Amino acid sequence: MSNSMSGPAPDGNGSHPPLNAAVMQPAAALQLPSGTLESGPAHLHMGTLRSLAEELGDAAHVLRFLSTYLSMLPTRMGRIDVGLAAAEAEPSLEAVLSLKISSSMVGARVTERHCTAMEKMIRKDRLSDAIQALPALRRVTDQCYAARPHLLDRAAEALLRRGGP
Repeated sequence: MSNSMSGPAPDGNGSHPPLNAAVMQPAAALQLPSGTLESGPAHLHMGTLRSLAEELGDAAHVLRFLSTYLSMLPTRMGRIDVGLAAAEAEPSLEAVLSLKISSSMVGARVTERHCTAMEKMIRKDRLSDAIQALPALRRVTDQCYAARPHLLDRAAEALLRRGGP
C-alpha cells in the first residue's frame, strides 16, 4: 500500500499537471523565515509553535494540537478532493480554509501558502486552476504526513527540552 494520502505518488519526473506559475510556487522556491524546521519539503516554523505554547502556557497542548493537525491531513485533503471533484466552490473553499487556518496555527507555512493561492482561485471561480494546483498541495501535505514522527520529535525537542512553557 502506498504512503500517499490520495492517489499515486508523483513519479520521479514530476508528471503532475502544470501549475499556474503566477499564483503557485514550488515549495523549494518559497522563502522560509529563520527558525523554520525543515524535513525535506515539510516545513514547520518553530517560532509559531513556541508562540502558541507561550500563549497557552503549556507546550504539551501544542504538541497534541500538532499531532492532531498532522494526523488529520489525509481527511482535510480528502475534503478538498471531494469538493473540487464535484466542482462545488463552497465546500472546496471551506476545506481549503480549514487546512489553511490550521496550517497557520502550527507554522506549516508552505502548506498555508499553497492554500492561500487555492483560496484565491476558488474565490475567483477558477476551479479548474485550483484542480491543477491540487497536486502541489498534495505533495506538500503527503510529505508532512510522512514526516510526522520526525516533525513531532523535533517540535517536542524545541518546545520541551529548550525551556518551552
